[in-house]
Amino acid sequence: MDFITQLLLAIIVIIIIWFLLTGLILIHASEVGIVTRKMFGKKLPQGKIIATKGEIGVQADILMPGLYYFIPIIWKVDRESVKTIPPEHIGIVSSIDGVAIPSGRLLGDEVESNSFQDARMFLENGGCKGPQITLLKPGTYRINTRIFTVTDKPIVAVPQGKVGIVTALDGIPLPSRFAIAPAPHGDHSHFQNGQVFIKSDGYRGTQLETLQPGDYYINPLLFDVVPVDMAIIPPGNVAVIISSVGEELEKSKDTAPPIVASPTLDQPIHEDAEQLLITDKTKRGILRDPIAPGKYNLNTAAYRAEIVPTSAVTIDWASPEGTKETLQFTQENKGTNINVAEFFKFGQLRVTSQDGFQLEVDVRLIVRIPANDAPFVIARFGSVYNLIEQVAHPLIDASFRNEAGNQQALQFVHDRTKLQQTAFERAQEEFKKYHVEVQGLLIAYIKVDEALLKTQTLKQIAVQQQQQYQQEAKAQEERIAVAEKTARADMQGQVIAAKLSIDINKDNAQAARESAYGTRDATKANADGSAYANEQVGIGTAKAYIAQKDALGAENVAMLQAIQKIADGKIVITPNVLVTGEGSQGSNLLTAYFARLLGQQKQT
Repeated sequence: MDFITQLLLAIIVIIIIWFLLTGLILIHASEVGIVTRKMFGKKLPQGKIIATKGEIGVQADILMPGLYYFIPIIWKVDRESVKTIPPEHIGIVSSIDGVAIPSGRLLGDEVESNSFQDARMFLENGGCKGPQITLLKPGTYRINTRIFTVTDKPIVAVPQGKVGIVTALDGIPLPSRFAIAPAPHGDHSHFQNGQVFIKSDGYRGTQLETLQPGDYYINPLLFDVVPVDMAIIPPGNVAVIISSVGEELEKSKDTAPPIVASPTLDQPIHEDAEQLLITDKTKRGILRDPIAPGKYNLNTAAYRAEIVPTSAVTIDWASPEGTKETLQFTQENKGTNINVAEFFKFGQLRVTSQDGFQLEVDVRLIVRIPANDAPFVIARFGSVYNLIEQVAHPLIDASFRNEAGNQQALQFVHDRTKLQQTAFERAQEEFKKYHVEVQGLLIAYIKVDEALLKTQTLKQIAVQQQQQYQQEAKAQEERIAVAEKTARADMQGQVIAAKLSIDINKDNAQAARESAYGTRDATKANADGSAYANEQVGIGTAKAYIAQKDALGAENVAMLQAIQKIADGKIVITPNVLVTGEGSQGSNLLTAYFARLLGQQKQT
């Protein structure tokens, strides 16, 4: 064998060894093999990119870890790393081959493909070309990167204190009569199963359902999630909910009602197909029942919360320049960024009196809206701001202007209490028509014209001086009275002693009178008794004398009585000293005396 032959044989051996060595492919555990057929095969059909039946081109099937041999001139094998989706991330998949996405759709429907690890199955099951509705969750996947492109995206995270507002980017187009998409009838696991959402007749647009705080595996190509603050209703307020859910309200085809001659804000809202106050949260309108203070996962795209204060709200007409102060609560000051109740401070009420003086009046109005009446206020005025601007300010301003025009300046100031009560009663009557309570109306200050005030001040000074002189005169009079009372007080002991002496004498005289009256009555009683006894004795004596007279004769009876009296010593017939003369003169005297006694006895 010559040299040339040996050289040729060596070359052939080297080529064979090279051919054998280059055809060997080792796929490691963290790799996949992407196979491409370069020749000796059928051509791919028009529009196809990936070969599923051995056609020339990139093959759908991949090589798993292991040792393989491919003829280098026919096959090409590329080793690619497996696809790893890290935690808190998802994989968004897009395919370069498959059937066209149906018209009107943005994403390809889910087909069985072992999480895109079997490209042949994906294509044979009708997988669509383009972005896919199905996503990859955290993990490791052996994917043919020639057909599928996987992009890492962070998961959807709704932080604490927030609520997720979801907008669907694919699905059935939302009818023009809807602002919020009707809820699909299937369970899509809080928008984490996009295919169920599509099959459940999910609509594009803002969704009624919200996402609570947490992490979600949501395809951002299908759903856009915007975290917003939770709705916080501060204490002392309620929220009237205005719903945008459901179809547009039917408008009446009839002509508008005629305008009345004297229209007022309290006249009834004209009746048509529109119902402002509703109880069904799936319909448009103003919900009849307000919500109480607290935190709420409110879908601010579907529902608008109009804050209405239920505690006392103060409206001041006091600042030099009318300004509107709006309190906007934020998360930092324990509030929310939804529209809240507005509080106001207007300029002083400037009025002109009947006599042409300019007056400035500071007024404070205190109103309260009952919680159950808050929806009526919102239905009529739209906000508390409109209520104050359209009713409170014009009413108070006109009321004080009219009163000032009918009174002189000083009378206006002097009648402040009456004016305040009249304005309060009128405000109560007017606000009652709008379901608003008026709890108080106060006139804080009335600024009077300087010229009038100066005149009034001088007048008051003169009056005060006059009153001062009167008070001084009165003080002198009181001083005299005090001196007099002092003197009287100094003599008070003697006065009291004299008064006591008089009282004692009066009591003694009264006692004496009472004693005399008693003696008189007793004497009278004794005399009446003695008279009666004597009367009875006399009657008895008379009867006995008559009996004696009838028996003895009158003269004999008289003689016996006389003798009896002489015997008793009642009649003295002889003197203590008897003086007699000579002869018989003594016996004659005795005889005459007895004769006189007998004559007296007969008469009795």
